[in-house]
Amino acid sequence: MKITRACDYTIRALVYMTQSPVGTPFMRSDIAKACNVPDSFLGKILQSLAKSDILVSERGKKGGFRLGKEPKNICMYDVLVAVDGPLNINNCLDEQVGCCFDQSCCAHKMWKDVQNALVDKLKKYTLADISEGCPQ
Repeated sequence: MKITRACDYTIRALVYMTQSPVGTPFMRSDIAKACNVPDSFLGKILQSLAKSDILVSERGKKGGFRLGKEPKNICMYDVLVAVDGPLNINNCLDEQVGCCFDQSCCAHKMWKDVQNALVDKLKKYTLADISEGCPQ
């Protein structure tokens, strides 16, 4: 399993946004420049985060993107799912596809346990946790 480029960019952008007080609006182009992320790609990411209520998008002269909640209330699992969709370490665990071997596969239970442990761990880490030691 590998974290996608979109998730890497997302985390960079969110950590950048935590360096200012919650409620501070950011222009997409400013985030892109500060985080060294392609502007058009970032636009898609920010819209996904807004649909998941991690960010709020506001139009107008004083608009932009801002955190939708306190960083301590944004878990990394929710961030990754907002950008990449459901987390599946193996295709057989994709609930929409299903696995025809889940009862007979010797490894299915192991994959499920590993995935559950990963999800649990990601739910424990918040944006505040990972932003804590970052330079301003």
